[in-house]
Amino acid sequence: MSGEPRYSSKIFNLYITLVRQRYGHVNLSELLEKSNIRPCEVADLNHWFSTRQFALFYETLIRETGNPRIARETGRFAAAPEATGFIRQHVLSFDSPGNAFANLDATMATLDHASKLETRQTGSGRVDISVWPAAKNEGNTGQCQFRTGLFEAIVTTFNLDMPSITHPECIDHGGSCCRYVVQWKPSHAQRLQRLRTLAGVTALTAPAAAWLAAPQFALTTVLPITTGVFCGLSLLTDHFLKKRLSTSLYHLRSSSEEMVAQLSSNYNNALLTNDISHAISSKTTIEDILQSVCHAFEKRLDFDRGLILLADADKTRLNFRAGFGLPPRVRLLLKNTLFPLDTRAAGDIFTTAFREKRSFLIADIDIPQENLPDYSCNFLRKTGCKAVICCPILCDGKALGVLAVDQTRNRRTLTQSDLNLLSGLANVLGVSIRNAQLLASRKRQFNSTLHVLAATIDARDPLTAGHSEKVTEYALGICRELNLSEDYCEMVRVSALLHDYGKIAVPDAILKKSGRLTLEEYEIVKAHAECTSSILKQINFEGIYKRVPVVAGAHHEKIDGSGYPKGLRDAEIPIGAKIIAVADFFEAITAQRHYRDPMPLPVAYKVLKQEAFSHFDGKIVKAFLNYFRRAYPEDYERMVRLAPLVKRKIVRIPCRTPVVFENGGKSVFGTSTDISTGGIFVASPEAMAEGTALKLSFFLPDSPNNIIEAGGRVAWVNHKSHPRKTAFPSGFGVQFIGLPRQAVDAVQKFARGLPTGIHA
Repeated sequence: MSGEPRYSSKIFNLYITLVRQRYGHVNLSELLEKSNIRPCEVADLNHWFSTRQFALFYETLIRETGNPRIARETGRFAAAPEATGFIRQHVLSFDSPGNAFANLDATMATLDHASKLETRQTGSGRVDISVWPAAKNEGNTGQCQFRTGLFEAIVTTFNLDMPSITHPECIDHGGSCCRYVVQWKPSHAQRLQRLRTLAGVTALTAPAAAWLAAPQFALTTVLPITTGVFCGLSLLTDHFLKKRLSTSLYHLRSSSEEMVAQLSSNYNNALLTNDISHAISSKTTIEDILQSVCHAFEKRLDFDRGLILLADADKTRLNFRAGFGLPPRVRLLLKNTLFPLDTRAAGDIFTTAFREKRSFLIADIDIPQENLPDYSCNFLRKTGCKAVICCPILCDGKALGVLAVDQTRNRRTLTQSDLNLLSGLANVLGVSIRNAQLLASRKRQFNSTLHVLAATIDARDPLTAGHSEKVTEYALGICRELNLSEDYCEMVRVSALLHDYGKIAVPDAILKKSGRLTLEEYEIVKAHAECTSSILKQINFEGIYKRVPVVAGAHHEKIDGSGYPKGLRDAEIPIGAKIIAVADFFEAITAQRHYRDPMPLPVAYKVLKQEAFSHFDGKIVKAFLNYFRRAYPEDYERMVRLAPLVKRKIVRIPCRTPVVFENGGKSVFGTSTDISTGGIFVASPEAMAEGTALKLSFFLPDSPNNIIEAGGRVAWVNHKSHPRKTAFPSGFGVQFIGLPRQAVDAVQKFARGLPTGIHA
């Protein structure tokens, strides 16, 4: 029980204020040191001390002052004018000692938790006060004397004579409680009230009695005198009552202002806690958490500066990570200063707090500290520090770093409440930092797994090693150019790394084949996209990552519907898949493959631009080229400058329409990609040989009822396994032979109807 907090620092402040004013020979610093009490604990009006601490302080105080009745003197001093404490303000906020005693239990509850007080008024000018200990065997050191002095002070504060106090029962003498009987004589105002009442009665009866004997005398003498006395006493009584009431209101207002100030402080601390909680819940990286916490400290706390140091991974040193209020000189000094943790020598306050997991409060940096060597504070003095609080940042009993705040001006004294608040916040910060570290570790493991998975595919063929990494780089560059959210960029990153994972199902004989693939082999390779999606769906992706299987599996879809595996069209394809498609295409055509050499950048640039008309989203191609210009300025400049110009005598126009042609005596259906007055390209899986004569039937999109029949020959073939033009699907180009004039006019009319700039 003796170790539990029982006595408020307000009581200690009363004793210390009394000693400072009346016992000048007593050294207060030595007094507190001998009592094992820190000045900051006394300065903190919200701090509480144990019964053991109070007993040691009281015994030391009697010894230092030589006054065994110091407790009673302090009790009287509590309500003295020179004390200017809250007890005097509380007492004077009432209009009489009786009301002050009636509310004394609330006052004493703010001073000590060692006892419970009950007041009972037993008559005019008399109260019976009983005090019970909070626990059995609870000490009563000096409390009887202090209460007696306080009761005397309460009565005399109202300008009354010293009261009569008896103490018929006491805990120290075997009683179940301490009982006090307090009696006092009425005040001047009360006496005047009684005289006024008597004068009022006299003013009514005396003139009436005198009227019977001498009417003239009653009217001219008795009535004016009694009335005058009554009015005079009334005025005098009202004066004293108003004065008493004014004094009570003044002190009541002072008490209210103190309460408002305390409520404001509590509210500010609540806002700080809310800000810290928001920083912890909304930030996931250590840097973001530290910056948010420092901002909250600077905004809510009354400190000049603050800093956060965190231990490195090996816990060999503390590193400066964040701060507020620090001038550039001090910030640079902190960044360049080594705070070693791997030495047993006594260090500075930061490393000491970290290693000992103990908080420090130094109210005056120039006063030598018992627990710290003087040189340990030299660093703080260099920064202009006057007072400092340093708390270890702990989580699960392990130190992660230190949190420190200081004052560079003597604006106010740092208190134990400041230390307690910061210690609590440091522990909350420790949990947040630890969570961020675990999240970062989990992310590193996740990324490591992704890279290993991607590398398992690339490693099967030295020619494709690094393909997934490069595609990811390009894809993220496009995302940044499009200003996509960080979450979506992260999803695209993962999808790009794993976009070819389905190739694990493609045999090496096909994957590494140096020649052209057969149609059957090409179909097997094409199946890797759907296989990627199928495998990735078995992974328990969460949040934004749930879209990874769909995006990764759709990277070969094309906006004209000619892609695979599902033949999706423009709006049906996720934007992430469109991004990876562009990145994958450009990386593939500019890299070495078994069946061809890398395409020169100028040629690749031209091919990519052509693809933007039918296969890729033009905005994404533009975004990729903007990224490439910034990331590889020299390559971009050479690529654009040397890009081949394709000069055509006849303009080729994008045109998608059904085409029927004969091959080997049978009718075959295909789809056109573009058309001109000189020829048409037909997308079809049908095997054709160059020079083959054909008869074709088709219509133009602007006139579906006008069937055009034309003859022609196969001018060139775009094979699936080894395409001649990667911008075109599998099929063949047809050169018209003898196209009727009516058909030529229809093609030219169709071309004129297209929007400007659509011509290829």
